[in-house]
Amino acid sequence: MLARFTAGLFNIVEWRKAQKKLRLLFGALNINYMRFRELAEYFDKIQQVQSRLKMTGIIAEMLQKTIAGEIELAIYLSQGRLGPGYLGLEAGLGEKLVEESIARASGFLRKEINEKYKELGDLGLVAEFVSSKKKQQSLYREELSVKKVFENFEKIAKASGAKSQDIKMKMMAELLNSATPLEARFIARIPIGNMRLGIGDPTIMDALAIIHSKEFFQKEKKEVEEIKKSLKEKKEEKRKEELERKIKFRVRELVEEKYNIFPDLGKIARMLKEKGLEGLKEVTISIGIPIRPTLAERLSSAEEIVEKIGKCLVEQKYDGFRLQLHKDKEKIIIFSRQSENVTHMFPELIEAAKKQLRARQVVVEGEALAFNEATKEYFPFQVTIQRKRKYEIQEKAKEFPLKLFLFDIMLLENENQMLLPLEQRRKTLAKILKEGETIALTNSIITDDPKKIDEFFEQSVEQGLEGIIAKDLKAKYIAGARKFAWIKLKRSYKGELNDSVDVTIIGYYKGRGKRAQFGLGGLLTAVYNSKKDAFESIAKIGTGMSEQNLVELEKMLAKTKTEKKPARVESELEPDYWVEPKYVLEVRADEITKSPIHTAGKANGDGFALRFPRMVSFRADKKPEQSTTTEEIIKMFRQQKHVQIEGEKVEQMA
Repeated sequence: MLARFTAGLFNIVEWRKAQKKLRLLFGALNINYMRFRELAEYFDKIQQVQSRLKMTGIIAEMLQKTIAGEIELAIYLSQGRLGPGYLGLEAGLGEKLVEESIARASGFLRKEINEKYKELGDLGLVAEFVSSKKKQQSLYREELSVKKVFENFEKIAKASGAKSQDIKMKMMAELLNSATPLEARFIARIPIGNMRLGIGDPTIMDALAIIHSKEFFQKEKKEVEEIKKSLKEKKEEKRKEELERKIKFRVRELVEEKYNIFPDLGKIARMLKEKGLEGLKEVTISIGIPIRPTLAERLSSAEEIVEKIGKCLVEQKYDGFRLQLHKDKEKIIIFSRQSENVTHMFPELIEAAKKQLRARQVVVEGEALAFNEATKEYFPFQVTIQRKRKYEIQEKAKEFPLKLFLFDIMLLENENQMLLPLEQRRKTLAKILKEGETIALTNSIITDDPKKIDEFFEQSVEQGLEGIIAKDLKAKYIAGARKFAWIKLKRSYKGELNDSVDVTIIGYYKGRGKRAQFGLGGLLTAVYNSKKDAFESIAKIGTGMSEQNLVELEKMLAKTKTEKKPARVESELEPDYWVEPKYVLEVRADEITKSPIHTAGKANGDGFALRFPRMVSFRADKKPEQSTTTEEIIKMFRQQKHVQIEGEKVEQMA
């Protein structure tokens, strides 16, 4: 037995020597692979700052120090992911299993870990605490690299079978066993998907723009000169500052253009690392990779629509699931508006796509909703949402079969259709769609007559639909952007603010009085400022929530609460608990008013607020960045009939 122990000890010593030699070899070859400890130190710095500008600078420094082979892994891990969002790869380790893994690695009892979790409210802090006070020490420990941590989590995610839970916990415990206390904090947070760093995709794009601005300045001489010409009237110091800002903005635009058709910042960052800005040319539309959806603007009348875009295609606006369907021969992949793979949820759409889409390779977009073919009745969204589920899919498919109404095409037989005018795309879409019961084109008209638009609008509303969308016949498909190429007109825009607004929860208040038992009494919510990548407060919400809502929201929000205000949140109000911007609610209000206490669109001392807001529903189908934007709030404020406001002042707020 002693001989076996000695041999094992010898092997550990030899392994550590081999590790040291490998590090020396990497150094000699100038391959500066990143240790996970270094990445964790950057994460810690990010968590300490409240300024988004400082956060972006730290991320830029972190990515500059990361080698090409690891930069995508660093980006995924910083967001608590194991790949781009559309892959949906999850560790499959819930809080209970993470608690057990921490106990195994530290020697603490599971009960002790659970008690500490109740005290600290963050398994990352629990792992950090017990790692510094381990009751047991393992003979074998290795210095963790970024690659090692990521690969372990990949194996954890892919483990399946009868003993998979035990395998997952062993691999998790292996990482925690080798981790320093700081590393343990972030390793424990990764499988839960809550890094508490607040790093959104826009912030990563800003960091990439900082890194590659110098290259743009050196290589894109012609464009740089054009920018310089536009700055001639400014003073020398201001000119230099403005030039740097505009170059960063231009690089950011180039990165975002590619991100909109290939939403994988990990791979985009790797291409940039390997080939510089030239690498962006390799980013193209691909089957199986979602394209970020184009978004519509709002106007309040048919006359305004015609004045803005002239003769247009006017479609009925359906209140269902916005889906993007990719077909590659017999393989069908379906993505949600969040670029989430939801293929398994819609078996009838898969079969219909195989039969009705006459193309080997195609990417199309449409809106799916529960539809009664016999009565020609559209069911409300509350019915359609029941189809979004992991279990009992076949049963719900029979109870509420979906109909998919197609309205656009992006790719056909490996040829990009997005740059073609809508009029041409629509003809192509009609040509490849075979008649059938499940998939159809959206009901539409082409006109430049406001009266006909109004008639079509009223007809749509009578059928139980939200309204209409008017589209510029000459416009290309603009991925990920909100432009006046698409304009929505909903029943609510014709009067006061009866339209719903999507807001993100940024904090909550303790329950008092009758609500004390639920732990939650109200919510602090925000809209999204896309220009600043920030969430600006707009409403405190205390109505529209049932007792069950209160219980569920408190349980959900408690997992993301944080002591400090998140870096991307701008609020002068302070709730009892801040939370990471993660959850979206649909809210109705009587109107939008000016407010001295809310920060949404704040200028000259006033922001905007929702008057008498009440919760309508929880929007699990939307990301925080898909909340109503500050710019939209300003436009909706203008559209309120009783509002008389100086256009110039509102422009300043925008």
